[in-house]
Amino acid sequence: MKTHEKFLQFNNSKMFFTNSHGIYWIALKPILDALNLESDRYLKKTKRDHFFGSCLDTLSIQVENNGIFQGRNMVCLPEQYIYGWICFLNSNDQALTDYKKTCYNLLYEHFHGTITNRKELLLKRSELDTKIHNMKVSLKEQDETYKNLENLLMQRKTVSTQLNSMDNEIVKDPGFWG
Repeated sequence: MKTHEKFLQFNNSKMFFTNSHGIYWIALKPILDALNLESDRYLKKTKRDHFFGSCLDTLSIQVENNGIFQGRNMVCLPEQYIYGWICFLNSNDQALTDYKKTCYNLLYEHFHGTITNRKELLLKRSELDTKIHNMKVSLKEQDETYKNLENLLMQRKTVSTQLNSMDNEIVKDPGFWG
């Protein structure tokens, strides 16, 4: 498997990740080191965790050491789980506390939709789907009906674009990697 060095900065430390089969895997130890946490203890705790332990993989990541690139085996989690794992950590680090607040707020907004109006957009999309379906069934080459159908299809596309944009914003890193 070909890997390549990629990193982000956090607390003046490099965060390493690699792409394997279209999935981004984030190395855990650099995050723990950046937060001054006992990496051995947290890696053992993560491996014992029923959920996170089943998601871990050890991957070779190219890292630079004195100008020489070397493959290092690092315990990694897929990006989709790394944000929840970071909330699993215990530290008095203010950056971690702020990050956890951001994660919990995003979860609340996503599932409850009070800030993002996600529920209203989903309901609107469902209503448009129903109208489109009913119109298609009754369509009999009527120009006015066809124009209405086209209009509804455009409205649905706009609502779907808004939902996709909203989902992409939720998935994006909420600032931890600063």
